Amino acid sequence: MKRPVTPHAEVLVSDPRWRAALGDVERLVRQSCQMAQRYGNVFPQGRPGPSFVFTDDRHIQRLNAQFRSKNKPTNVLTFEPPAPMLGGDIILAYQTMHREALQARKSLRAHTAHLIVHGLLHLAGHDHHHPGEARQMEGLETFILCRMGFGDPWRPRPHSRR
Repeated sequence: MKRPVTPHAEVLVSDPRWRAALGDVERLVRQSCQMAQRYGNVFPQGRPGPSFVFTDDRHIQRLNAQFRSKNKPTNVLTFEPPAPMLGGDIILAYQTMHREALQARKSLRAHTAHLIVHGLLHLAGHDHHHPGEARQMEGLETFILCRMGFGDPWRPRPHSRR
């Protein structure tokens, strides 16, 4: 059986809290890319992988204001490649991601894998602006993440009893 080839993805970790929380960030990116390629065919033939930037809320807020006209931080921004033979960019903000993971009662690793896969699917042309598109994209995200050993990212976590 021929295995799909995953292009090389560039990873920049500009906020050290990512490494403190996740350890080997590059490994998580590589695993997410491999599984997204295997089950979602996200990398067209001959196109390089995207660049990933693991940053903070302040940086992503500036980008969100400049490119999306929303002057607030967000969890992830995905930028299409400016030319067909480039891979695009996926930028993740630590504080927002950490807060969301705590609120959802899931690990930061699981939440980060989810949003890496989410960004990769966006770069592959998937979207969630319409209900049908959203169901399809969420179903593919769930399928890929379950194959990675994570749970359904859309299923609410029960409250712990203390």
